[in-house]
Amino acid sequence: MKLRPLSIASISVVLVALTAAMTSSAPAALKSSTISPILSSAASSKTLANPGLILLDPVTGETIFENGADSLRKPASLMKLLSATALLDYLTPDYRFTTEILTGAEPNTLMIAGSLDPWMERNNTLATKMGRVSLPKIVKTALKKFDSDNGAPIKTLHIEYSQMHSVDLDFIKAQFAARNVKVSSAKVTSAEAHLYSKESIAKFQSPPLQKIMDWMLLWSDNTLGNRMAMYASMKAGFGYSESGIEETFLKTLNNLEINSTGLNAVDGSGLSRSNRVSAKMLAQLLLKTYNSDKYGTIYGGLPVGGVNGTMRNRFVTSAPKAIGLVRTKTGSLTGVVSMAGYVQGGDHEYIFVAIADQIPKNRTAAKAARVALDKVLAKFAKPVPGISPSPSSVIENLDGTSATGN
Repeated sequence: MKLRPLSIASISVVLVALTAAMTSSAPAALKSSTISPILSSAASSKTLANPGLILLDPVTGETIFENGADSLRKPASLMKLLSATALLDYLTPDYRFTTEILTGAEPNTLMIAGSLDPWMERNNTLATKMGRVSLPKIVKTALKKFDSDNGAPIKTLHIEYSQMHSVDLDFIKAQFAARNVKVSSAKVTSAEAHLYSKESIAKFQSPPLQKIMDWMLLWSDNTLGNRMAMYASMKAGFGYSESGIEETFLKTLNNLEINSTGLNAVDGSGLSRSNRVSAKMLAQLLLKTYNSDKYGTIYGGLPVGGVNGTMRNRFVTSAPKAIGLVRTKTGSLTGVVSMAGYVQGGDHEYIFVAIADQIPKNRTAAKAARVALDKVLAKFAKPVPGISPSPSSVIENLDGTSATGN
């Protein structure tokens, strides 16, 4: 089989091998007839409480096993898979969001021509470390320009802005206020932000969309998930708001020829308990995007079991034989444990989705459900014959910091 490269976020990740069972003489994949009983047992277990469960062969498209796969369920953060897919309908992985600050035609007027950058940062040190746009730096750069032009520290400033998130704008205004600058503001269009400007002060660019998306998937960032979905909604013609997310997702699924009957999308993060999607919809989404150049960044950004992101502690004690062999998006709400992604089964890779949204609403039940899913996948997760993960326990996060695999 062809092994695809990791994403930018995962290139530095060294897969962890904590068990001698992962050797270069790894066995080939189990037969479908062997896998089905394993999943059937999981589907009937009290711990998972009749989950929506499905396993697909991405090469043939064959459904190897399913249980309640058509039923509409609360997906939790699996909604972020839809957010990522929808946004890639309109932006390429190398796209960068640009924010330009300019002096206005009127004295002491700052024009901010934004692009709804979803990943601006309030901490300048962290922004520098991760290559994100620093909100404090925007303020410092603008203030330096206006103080110089006025020949003394300014006392008042009028900001006219376009395509800025309200929380980011509020932070900028608070930063000026902390420097004894009285601020007023007005929203303008992108065209007006440039039309009524006098001189460009500076331009700030986000990291490539792929890096932002990798972070969103790796750490299940709710703010990014929602902003990506709303941006896709805007590009689809439904406006930059949560109200357009469902129509946007329906459009994406329909374009991929995926049955979207019953989909209910309240947000792009998965935080709402009103979201509804079936395991089969998500499995088909992973199938359609599996070998796609357009959506390929999604695969590479998924956390790896026992290695990084939200999966860094999974399998380590529950099922160490599966470490490094499961690449998946996780989801969690009170009474909900979900997973959707890919599992390496020897010389074959499978697509799986599990949504257990009927478990008891307590931490003990949630932990038990996660362990149960780990053990199920470990029963048929096997390395590619002839390839064994490197025995290293050090991994690297997107911000360059190290973290141990356990």
